[in-house]
Amino acid sequence: MPLMMAAIAIIGLSSCQKLTGGGMIGWYTDLSKVAKQSDFNVINEAIDSKEVLSSYRTGKYIASYDLFIGSDGQYNDSAASFGRLRFTIPTVINTIRIVDSNTLIFYVGYLYVDGRGYGDAVYKLYAGRIFGNMAYYGSPSYYTYAKADNKILVSNGDIYTIVDGGLIKDGGSSRLSKYDPTQRH
Repeated sequence: MPLMMAAIAIIGLSSCQKLTGGGMIGWYTDLSKVAKQSDFNVINEAIDSKEVLSSYRTGKYIASYDLFIGSDGQYNDSAASFGRLRFTIPTVINTIRIVDSNTLIFYVGYLYVDGRGYGDAVYKLYAGRIFGNMAYYGSPSYYTYAKADNKILVSNGDIYTIVDGGLIKDGGSSRLSKYDPTQRH
């Protein structure tokens, strides 16, 4: 019996070490859904040429930095007045940070000029010469989780499958890839 207990303890520790030894610990997001510098090229060109994006009785909306960046520093392109540039940039991302062998944090990050967002900077990027450094900011929501085989079972009911160092939420197809939030992308 003591030999069996020792074997169970070793198996439990080796599973824990895979997570705490660098394995799954880290930050994850769907990298296909974050803004990239190249996404801003068409907006930068419109700003350079002072393109009229839309025109209404109340006036014209001309592409400018201030049109896209609010007074609080948040990026926005969702109004109809943005014309052809409406919804050009992904403004919201979901991020998971696996902290240790039983804690993870969810973030919903919103795009801001770097240094002006609220909460934690969860993903940083360079948006070109006009917009400069930007980041997605979000507030943390803490959860516990358990790992079973290649699944992560979160206390909020979410289940993720571990695939080649990434995560896929059950019922979905988007791959959450590991990334470094201290690096500017």
